[in-house]
Amino acid sequence: MNKKLLALFLVLAVMLLAPACKKKAAGQMNSEAMLAMVPEAPAALVGFNLQQLTSLEFFDKMLKEGVQKQAGAGKAFKDYADFKQQTGIDLQKDVFAAVVAVYGNFDSENPELAVIVNMKYDAAKLLAVLKDKQVIAAEESYRDLTLYTLKDDGEGKAQDMRLAFLNKANIALGSPVSVKKVVDLERKQGQNVLKTAALMKHVEPLNKKGLFWMVIGSIPGKMKESAGGGMMPVDLSKAEAFTLFADFRSQTLSGELRMVSRDEAGNKQIADMLNGLKALGAMGAAKEPELGQLLNGIQLTSAADHVKLTFSLTEELMNKLGAKAKDKAQSMAVPAPAEPTEEPFADLPQESTTE
Repeated sequence: MNKKLLALFLVLAVMLLAPACKKKAAGQMNSEAMLAMVPEAPAALVGFNLQQLTSLEFFDKMLKEGVQKQAGAGKAFKDYADFKQQTGIDLQKDVFAAVVAVYGNFDSENPELAVIVNMKYDAAKLLAVLKDKQVIAAEESYRDLTLYTLKDDGEGKAQDMRLAFLNKANIALGSPVSVKKVVDLERKQGQNVLKTAALMKHVEPLNKKGLFWMVIGSIPGKMKESAGGGMMPVDLSKAEAFTLFADFRSQTLSGELRMVSRDEAGNKQIADMLNGLKALGAMGAAKEPELGQLLNGIQLTSAADHVKLTFSLTEELMNKLGAKAKDKAQSMAVPAPAEPTEEPFADLPQESTTE
């Protein structure tokens, strides 16, 4: 198993698998409070309420199945109980929130990355597991902390990654420069993302206490160029940002996706085009009732400074859609038996051969 993937699994699986915890634990933070730990000027930010995230039945099931596939003989862990025993981390209680920041150009193969996870953990025990699984390639000191280089097995073009145990409640993972900047902030030096006004003006209005939220403050050039071609071209030249937030309450997932663009005519064109596609999709609702329910839960509007998509989906509908998608994927994976083909000249009389 790729050593970096194992390290990411240890940290990110912990991020994603913790079900809801009703009582606030010592050191627990939400993603909004964690922004002070994020270095300035990212191109994109994503925040997760990990406790609410895994309260979704289908999501929790999907992730647990993923963990099971990584367990067993010859794997890093025999099973989930072995993971819990070795790491000392109880996924039902010990993980709270995470923030992911992306720096640089999205067109780059390896943009700078910083991930901060708020959790309860034993640094010595977790480090012992990483070393035992031969994930750590090297160590270096930075300020009063140790940064751990995650081993690269030479498979593909993996990015150089560092891991740091910031304090008793937070872990940082990411590219070397970004992790060092996170450490600087932990030591009360440097500027955090709260000082990046161009991005924060899009972050501040979002509901950051829900399931998750995201802001992309630098639209990739390739995306703008590709949107101008094709059969239904749209003008994204004035697009400034994409924002997204989602919440899960009363067994319903709801949220909003917004493109910020100060182009009223262009915004209306995009909304009209998307509503047209929605109408075409609704034509198949008679045969696919779940599709009709999905489309009824989506609304598209535009204004002088944005295009907005709002959505509302029940957990029951998401489970049905997930089951259908799984069935279709399985049916596509099994090739249909080949139909017998007739010889094109089978009806012609065969030429006899005589000695």
